[in-house]
Amino acid sequence: MRRLPPWGSEMLIYAHRGYSANYPENTLSAFEAALPYVDGIELDVQLSKDGRLVVIHDETVDRTTDGTGWVKDMTLQELRQLKIDDYERIPTLEEVLGLIERSDVTLNIELKTDQYAYPGIERLAWLAVDEFELGDRVVFSSFNRETLVRMRDVAPHARLAVLTLTGEADTVSFAEMIRAEAIHAQAEFIGSTAWEQMRRTTLETRLYTINDVKDLPPIAVSAIMTDEVEQFTK
Repeated sequence: MRRLPPWGSEMLIYAHRGYSANYPENTLSAFEAALPYVDGIELDVQLSKDGRLVVIHDETVDRTTDGTGWVKDMTLQELRQLKIDDYERIPTLEEVLGLIERSDVTLNIELKTDQYAYPGIERLAWLAVDEFELGDRVVFSSFNRETLVRMRDVAPHARLAVLTLTGEADTVSFAEMIRAEAIHAQAEFIGSTAWEQMRRTTLETRLYTINDVKDLPPIAVSAIMTDEVEQFTK
C-alpha cells in the first residue's frame, strides 16, 4: 500500500535512476529492484561514439565507473568494459526496455543533451522504444528544448515532458506548444508563477527528487521521483 501524501489522494511513484538509494544508479539491478514498488522508472540516456543508446547520467564515466573519459568518445564495447561497483556494467537502453517490457511500469527516458547535442539521439531513442512497442508506456523528457522539439517532429504521438528546475517564465507555453503531458520540476516549482499558470492547463506536475515522506508537497501532484522507493510503501 502507498503512503498517501498529506492531501490524501493517489500519487504515482517513479524510481529515480532506479532504486538508487540501495543499488548503483542507472543499472539493471537498480531498475529490477525498483519494479515491485513503483509505477515508473526514470533513467538517463546518452549516445556512445558508435551511436548506441547507453544508460548513464553524467557526460563522463568518471563518477559512476572505474574508468575515465567522455561517453561520447567511447564505443559501446569500451563502455561495456567499465565496471560499476565492481560488478555492474553500463546498460543499453534496449536492455532496459526488455526489462520494462515484462512489467507494467512507465519508463521516463531523460535525453541528456543539455551539454552535448548527440545528433540523431531523438530518432534512435524513438526507434528503440517503437521496436519494443512501448510507445504508450514511455515518456521522453529533457532540459534541452531543441531536443523536445526534435522528438515531437520525429514522433508526433510520443509522450513528452519538459524538465525544469523551478520553472522559467515561458515553461508552460513551451510545454503546450510541443504538446507535452507534464512538467518535471524540483519541489520549489510549487507556488511559482509558472506553476500558477500550469494549474490552468491540463499539464501534470511530477517532482524530483523527493526522498522523504515529510518532504512531500502539501498539495496534489501527479507523481514524484525518488531514490528511496520503499519510503513510500508500507
